Amino acid sequence: MVRYTVRTAWFMVKAFFKARRVEKKTKDLPEKERWQKAYEFLRPECADLLKTTGSRVIYHGLENLPDKPGALFVGNHTSILDIPALISVMEFPTAFVSKKELDNTPMVGKLLKLIGCVSLDRQNIRQALEAVKEASERLQQGINMVVFPEGTRSKTGQIGEFKKGSIRIATAVGAPVVPFRIEGLRGVLEGNKGIQIEPREVHIYFGKPIEVAGMTRQEQKKLADDMRRIVVDLT
Repeated sequence: MVRYTVRTAWFMVKAFFKARRVEKKTKDLPEKERWQKAYEFLRPECADLLKTTGSRVIYHGLENLPDKPGALFVGNHTSILDIPALISVMEFPTAFVSKKELDNTPMVGKLLKLIGCVSLDRQNIRQALEAVKEASERLQQGINMVVFPEGTRSKTGQIGEFKKGSIRIATAVGAPVVPFRIEGLRGVLEGNKGIQIEPREVHIYFGKPIEVAGMTRQEQKKLADDMRRIVVDLT
């Protein structure tokens, strides 16, 4: 366990300095092109990070991933490692709706900013609405977005209530919604005492995209609850 912890920490330090070089090289590019270049750098780094932890990630339902960008991915949140685990398998540039507190997290905040993630202040309703709008605009720009509707990482492994506002990111622009469920990743880091890495077998399931364009207002209102049921049942 100590070996994997040291290896992962050293990998993150090296990745941070690589990211700084990418940031300098892309700072004068148009916004979308900057995100694209950063994502091309980050995707293989995320795959290597997971290998460094000694964990095996098994993806199910890859045939359900849309063949074009601009989809909203909705699922459970188990670990900070959920982000690299999802990026590793996403062919198209993908950003996240992340809590504002991560902006100031060493290394993580910098990497999230590079790929166009949208930060959300859960204590500020006006800013939260702006974040939803900004995330919807990302979808229209051809960027996949990922949102964790529980609003925080689960500490028990149980999937909590899905907040309705998160689904509005897709319904506002008629983007497809792809459900996913993550199992086993919490045990790699957060489930351990202190900051320690323990290799685990991880499973990530993707469900079939749900088209929200043309949904009635009533169908949209219950979409968050429907999505939670779908995510819980994914196998």
